[in-house]
Amino acid sequence: MASAISYELYVSKLGVANGVATLDGSGYIPVSQLPPSAIETYKGEYATSALLIAAYPTATLADYAYVTATSTYWYWNEALLPTAAWVDQQISEASYLALTAPEIAGVPYIVVV
Repeated sequence: MASAISYELYVSKLGVANGVATLDGSGYIPVSQLPPSAIETYKGEYATSALLIAAYPTATLADYAYVTATSTYWYWNEALLPTAAWVDQQISEASYLALTAPEIAGVPYIVVV
């Protein structure tokens, strides 16, 4: 009897808030069962950086978005910067060498030579 009650309790908790996450056909937890904080770092796709900045004038460290005008990802960098800002992930070698250590730590840069 106890195992039947435990099984019913288990089944009632599958895929619900404060319950037990399930897996989809690919073996992943469905996005609908993830907390917002786990998926809110991606802010979407924007035609220009100006539109991204207009949509998110402020953000949180690790937030990122794709800008189609530059075909690059932009990251919110607030790691010890004088002014937190969106920055293009793809930069020239000269620009990279001019960054401070905290600036480098804030974004996973791709250096284009």
